[in-house]
Amino acid sequence: MTVSQRIFQIMSEKGITQNDLSKRAQIPKSTISAWKTRGSSPDSTKLNLIADCLEVSVADLLDPDTCDVVSSGSNNNIQNGNNNNIAITNCDYDINEKKLIEKFRELDYEEQIKLMAEVIDRVKGKETK
Repeated sequence: MTVSQRIFQIMSEKGITQNDLSKRAQIPKSTISAWKTRGSSPDSTKLNLIADCLEVSVADLLDPDTCDVVSSGSNNNIQNGNNNNIAITNCDYDINEKKLIEKFRELDYEEQIKLMAEVIDRVKGKETK
């Protein structure tokens, strides 16, 4: 399931319309519509905002089936500007994936966002080949 498909699944579950999300996240309705009609994905720098508006974690947007996510702050983001974090438990990760997550968590918020954007762009590049 893609990030945009997951967003629409959560919107459906919560009864949130595209117009509602557009107003809450201040993202143009046409952009949100493009995620659905063209299969595009939101810019990675918007994932925290979208997660906040949908009242879910970024982890839930990215991979809802792999982990149980437990909030350890008032905000359910992996890490946001207020340094609130979530704990990811019961994951089926190998040792390399665990090391990658540990290193990711050592980055500050802006570095995390930049890295997420690079990874998403790289994955998009592979999907189009």
